Amino acid sequence: MSQKERISEVALLRGLAFAAVVLQHSVAHFAVAQGARIQDGVLMTLLLLCSKFAVPVFVFITGMVLFYNYDGALKYGTFLRKRFMDIIVPYIIWSLLYELGNQLVQSGGHLHPLDFFQKLLNGKSSYHLWYIVMIIQCYVLFPVFRYAVRRLSALLPSAWRPAALAGVGVLYIMLMFAVGPMYRLMDGLQLSVVTSWFTIYADRNVIYFFFYFVLGAAAGMNVRRWNAWVTKAQIIYWPLFIVITGYLLYEMIGLFQTPRGTVLSFNYLSLLRPVMAVYCVTSIFVAYRVATWIAHKGGRVAGLLTAIGTLSYGAYLMHAFMLRVTYSFDEALFADWSLILRTLASFVLCMVFSVVGTWLLARLPLGKWIVGLRIRPRPAGGPPALHKQA
Repeated sequence: MSQKERISEVALLRGLAFAAVVLQHSVAHFAVAQGARIQDGVLMTLLLLCSKFAVPVFVFITGMVLFYNYDGALKYGTFLRKRFMDIIVPYIIWSLLYELGNQLVQSGGHLHPLDFFQKLLNGKSSYHLWYIVMIIQCYVLFPVFRYAVRRLSALLPSAWRPAALAGVGVLYIMLMFAVGPMYRLMDGLQLSVVTSWFTIYADRNVIYFFFYFVLGAAAGMNVRRWNAWVTKAQIIYWPLFIVITGYLLYEMIGLFQTPRGTVLSFNYLSLLRPVMAVYCVTSIFVAYRVATWIAHKGGRVAGLLTAIGTLSYGAYLMHAFMLRVTYSFDEALFADWSLILRTLASFVLCMVFSVVGTWLLARLPLGKWIVGLRIRPRPAGGPPALHKQA
């Protein structure tokens, strides 16, 4: 892999996506709090919809960075070794910490090795680790994606490639219609290992997220052309994003009103639905455009989001723990506030704790093993050197 100039928007986009993840999980906690009103549900839905781009954008970034950096010969063993050190080792460490915490609460701290190993494979040690299991599949299958995308790109004239990409997008939306039938089919067949990845673990099956990776591949193979597409297509994706946001908000308000009163549930916004697939694709374009605008404008916001993006992997791993820490602050300081203000307070505190915690751990000699990057001592007259995985 030749060393290439960094794409300025990527770290900033990672920062936005991480903030969106924390916001989603903050909303999920307070949505089940006592005293939720319909107006709380409306505002929470808007927060949730505006942050739904998080996972699709993370998958998109993975595809973009991999196809941008690995445009020459691919040494698969070296490639996997790097991902094992930078991604899997921190994942194992944090999975162990979460599992020990869970067992301490449930059974006095006794860890069952076989059960823990199974949870490593399915990401069940904590609710947010499913994403790591899914993204690891992207890395393992990267040569397959790479061959298919590059082969198709070579066969098509340049003018036809946008249409081909749109066609793959249509196939992906059709795949979302098949999620339910596939669940029922596999549940009936009961195939060893396979069935579970299309039923209880369907939400971490890379097949159901492949288009976001392919979209990132298209961006990474020609960044200049991608930026031109994002600029020219604004007349399409901005109105579509606004219309679908309004539609989903309208539907959610109706679902909140039940015979038992107001119940805030956001299952309708599951990513594996056709309308959400369309929404997520448009959200990727919107998020990328916003990131580009912030990057070009520069200033403190751009610098802050870029720093958060650089620290985002470790911050993602620890944010579920940090979110629990914020609940203590909430009970002590914010209990009389409205649910929306409490949600935002926990969101801000979790962001600060997670980013600062990652920064501190990254300065340790073994920081790379814990949070996926190492901050070297500050050179004379210069800033600390960040060593972030590609």
